[in-house]
Amino acid sequence: MRRLILSLLFGFVCCVQAAKPVEIVFWHSMAGQLGDEVNRLVDEYNSRQKDYQVKAIYKGEYTDSLTSFAAAFRAHKAPAIIQVFEVGTSTMLTPKGIIKPLQQLMVEQNISLPVEDFLPALRSFYSKNNELLAMPFNTSIPVLFYNANALAEIGINANNFPKSWDSLEKVIVQLRERGYRCGYTSAYPAWIQIEAFSALHGLPLTDNSSGKAIYNNPAILHHLQRLHRWQRPHYFEYGGRASDATILFTSGRCLFFSQSSGAYNSLAKVVRFKLGVAALPMDNSISSYRHSNVVGGAALWAVAGQSPTIEKGVARFFAYIAEVKTQRLWQQNTGYIPVGTTGTYASLTISAKPQLSLAQQELSATRSYYSGPQNQIRIINDEALEAVFANIKTPEQALNEAVKRANYLLLRFARNVGGMKRGKGGGVLARKTLITKATGFDIVV
Repeated sequence: MRRLILSLLFGFVCCVQAAKPVEIVFWHSMAGQLGDEVNRLVDEYNSRQKDYQVKAIYKGEYTDSLTSFAAAFRAHKAPAIIQVFEVGTSTMLTPKGIIKPLQQLMVEQNISLPVEDFLPALRSFYSKNNELLAMPFNTSIPVLFYNANALAEIGINANNFPKSWDSLEKVIVQLRERGYRCGYTSAYPAWIQIEAFSALHGLPLTDNSSGKAIYNNPAILHHLQRLHRWQRPHYFEYGGRASDATILFTSGRCLFFSQSSGAYNSLAKVVRFKLGVAALPMDNSISSYRHSNVVGGAALWAVAGQSPTIEKGVARFFAYIAEVKTQRLWQQNTGYIPVGTTGTYASLTISAKPQLSLAQQELSATRSYYSGPQNQIRIINDEALEAVFANIKTPEQALNEAVKRANYLLLRFARNVGGMKRGKGGGVLARKTLITKATGFDIVV
């Protein structure tokens, strides 16, 4: 009788354990209202099935998250899914073995995604050899937000909004004469003032033949000199790195604010004026043709080394992310552009939200704009811009020094990626690469 009772208890415990959902750890970098939307999305997925429990964990800004990921990967305690910003793509691909390519994962799990209906720019950016490597998640472009009430005082609206930096300056001068304290400020200065500016004007960041950084060119120099000149009369105010400048705009101090298109909903909830949004201005002396913008935001990466059970759960979660219903809610609640707008996603109308229409228009090309450790180079460029706007260095000095440092990183990256260390007998010992500047760790595989 005792044995029978023990057997029944043992069987009951086993059944309870077997019924417990498999946990899938998901690291992300979205705080505030966007973080709430991530949690809502995850909660919805967890409530609709019982096999898996996705656990969303905020790991700080993108760079902080990559720092933690490097340490966790080395310790074999990495999450199953990690959100990585667009310039961290090269980091996730080098060396091989850090990630499980998205299309490979989905094929192995016999789960299909409407990849052919994804935006062409997203497919090309997150693909290698025509294989999609990551799940596009929060896609955006840099745009120009503005105080529509203030601009209405001088007869400016969406129909006659300034399209060039020269015409924007004239508008700022008029508004300053009316007593407004600041014309323009910018979030993510290196992303917008160097990377996006270069992309829109058809200027490469690196030379294809030599692999060297070449953004210390006359066009970028002229643009930075303009912003530096604008500082004294407060046509431009520097607010810091990342999104530190947001308060200068939301408080009503600055009238124009370049930021991610994905910030539309968050800004609209806190500003006390009518929020307008427009495309970034052009410098017509450089190019009269507007090229495609840079892909902003981040993607979800499946981390390699997970059990088959977890890989199946990751694939099912990605399929949920790609569903039309999920994309519609994510678009409506965040302001990010959906993964597609045609075919499977044709029902996702985005004309009602101007920032989404802009993103769709400016992500029409199929190209990858970044190469090498761009996340590290962006840090270098942020430091350079900070030195310029603090009057520590001239724009020319700061750009030249930034490019010199960037070329060192590119050279080191190329050597780490292409080189294999060999022992005395000629055998391969290991390949090493720096996963991110902030970590100080080399990943050996």
